[in-house]
Amino acid sequence: MTTELSDTTLTADRIVHLTDQLAALPHLRPGPRTNALFGDLVQAVLAAPDRQASDVLAHPEVSSRRAAVRDLSARGESALEHAWAERISSATDPQATLAAFPYLDNYHRLTALEVRLLNHSGGAPTSVAVLGCGPLPLSSLGYAAALGCPVVGLDRDPAAVTLARQVAARVGTAGVRFEQADAADVGLTGYDAVVLAALVGETPSAKTAILDRMAGAMRPGTLLLARSARGLRTLLYPPVDLSAMTGFEVLEVVHPTDDVINSVVVARRLG
Repeated sequence: MTTELSDTTLTADRIVHLTDQLAALPHLRPGPRTNALFGDLVQAVLAAPDRQASDVLAHPEVSSRRAAVRDLSARGESALEHAWAERISSATDPQATLAAFPYLDNYHRLTALEVRLLNHSGGAPTSVAVLGCGPLPLSSLGYAAALGCPVVGLDRDPAAVTLARQVAARVGTAGVRFEQADAADVGLTGYDAVVLAALVGETPSAKTAILDRMAGAMRPGTLLLARSARGLRTLLYPPVDLSAMTGFEVLEVVHPTDDVINSVVVARRLG
């Protein structure tokens, strides 16, 4: 019992220390110091056993920083994607530059899992929309390659959309287009599968509100794939509240246990 408490305290102290160091940085653009701190934070989250999660999250110093950790994680991921999208777009060999992206394998494994879940839940989709595609649209590109159907990446940030188009053009991907749109009011009746990215909705309540609006914008029978998180990983990404998914039937929930951080929720729009 004493050892368990000690381990929980060590994990909490580590997360607090790393969060405060990240918050003190002048910016979150990728670089040796920033990359090392984010890498250590992710490892601290992943290394903690599931049985510790609730105690670490309840630790007063961690609890008081929960919003800050998510904000830092979101801004750091956005800065990382922007930097790599710019690098790929201007590279002499864009494919080789893409291959050097440090989290490429994580994206490949998560996208492969999601494609299997979509195929298993309703047959191969014939049209997919990705809400929150970001400037480095690896998931959108992966869906198009694996499913062989049209994919539309949507993002509310015009700079992200511009970079996503440039990346897709440089790596020679067909069947994908990118448009500026806000998940809060976009029409989704033209798709039979919709993906909600992990960073769309900064908090569980904000994500629930977006899902409520999406339900009204999707036609009955459409599959929803929402990236979520559980346990200590909810420090990095807001979870989807399954009990609040009005208008959807939850079909499957998968929680990876490796270094793929996001959980995956598959649901069907009720009609």
